[in-house]
Amino acid sequence: MRQDIPKTMNFDTARMKRLFDAIAPLPRMVNSPGLDTTFEIISKEFPDIILHEYPVGSECEDWIVPPAWEVCGGWMKNESGELIASTDENLLFVAPYSKPVDGWFTKDEIISHLRTRPEQPDAFILEHRLAYNYRLKTWGISLPHNRWSSLPDGRYHIKIEVKTHNSPLKTADLFLPGERPETLCICAHIDELCNDDLSGCVAAMELMHFLQSLPRRNYSYQMLLVPEMFGTLFYLYHNREKVAKTIGMLNLETLGDGREWCLKGTHPAGHSIEQILRMALRQNQTKACELNFFEGYGNDERYFAWPTINLPGVALQRYPYDKYHSSLDTPDKINMSYMKEALAVCKIFIEILETNSIPAYTRLLPPWLTRHDLYVDVSDNPASYHKLNDLALYHIDGHRSILELAQLADLNFSELKTYLDRFEDEKLIAFSPVNWKLK
Repeated sequence: MRQDIPKTMNFDTARMKRLFDAIAPLPRMVNSPGLDTTFEIISKEFPDIILHEYPVGSECEDWIVPPAWEVCGGWMKNESGELIASTDENLLFVAPYSKPVDGWFTKDEIISHLRTRPEQPDAFILEHRLAYNYRLKTWGISLPHNRWSSLPDGRYHIKIEVKTHNSPLKTADLFLPGERPETLCICAHIDELCNDDLSGCVAAMELMHFLQSLPRRNYSYQMLLVPEMFGTLFYLYHNREKVAKTIGMLNLETLGDGREWCLKGTHPAGHSIEQILRMALRQNQTKACELNFFEGYGNDERYFAWPTINLPGVALQRYPYDKYHSSLDTPDKINMSYMKEALAVCKIFIEILETNSIPAYTRLLPPWLTRHDLYVDVSDNPASYHKLNDLALYHIDGHRSILELAQLADLNFSELKTYLDRFEDEKLIAFSPVNWKLK
């Protein structure tokens, strides 16, 4: 049965803006009350979503679920009692998973606990390293670089108050079944800031609304919104049956701002889902640089691609992002035209995945193209004649897919698919499904 994907996709800009405004201000790191609230918001958007919960202290191999961490307050004052910075000004002043502290320190003593960024001299910085070594071994703060540089030598009073809770680590999993069990995972990390990577989550949610609207789906789809690394590792460990049906992962990151569009390739390079994203970018006329798997922003595709799991992940990003991991990463910086462009590319990605198939001739002899009104006249259009009547038709061997033929003939997927559909209508070609190797 031929799959018909709507030519246009309605982007609900108001819905996307509402999600940015509601979620971006929440403190979201690994396991936190802010993430709990975030998952409540997402559950209202998708009542069928599953929240997987992993109790604090539970283990899978080396990994242990951290306690939920919450900053109650923090400030830094000079010897005159004047306030230098506080969590009231910006929550990034205290590094996530900092231990509490209340004491006087010299500048030399503070510097090993401090993160600044000279290239962002007026911004607080997300110091995330303690969150990935969450055992509350030390305290940490961030200050705008210019503010720190202007402080005179002396002693400074630093106070940090935190709480920990036994709230479980959570991941959000929305599954849309299709006619085939093979599943594409659309993944983004829900923790940290706004463009990084709430933008990927908002785009993933919008894409799932589109997929829900389709009258039928060839493939199954999953949206996985996770606290980066911890959420992914615990999900992969505890959901091996679902993972076994996954053909690959589309990772969405920093979509609303950044220097340029980038395709971050799979590991190993050149997997089919990488080729699909490359074709989607081409077909949408979106210029993008290409990064290898270990370049750009590395996220949860790294855990999917671990050799014992071996699931390819391709990423769409705007990279580099000059406000990355800083207090400058706020909803007002999101460019909604970038969000729409990302969704247009993702929509074409889905269209290619859904409609790609393997053509084979049904007859021994070449068809009389003019009899079937399929001939591209070399006099009128020599370039299309060569690409369609020569390269594409002469490489149909019952093994190459439409996507592979389009790449070989330097054609857009949709152009070749439309042309070959006419051959199917004339019973000159029959299509068979693409076979994915599942684990």
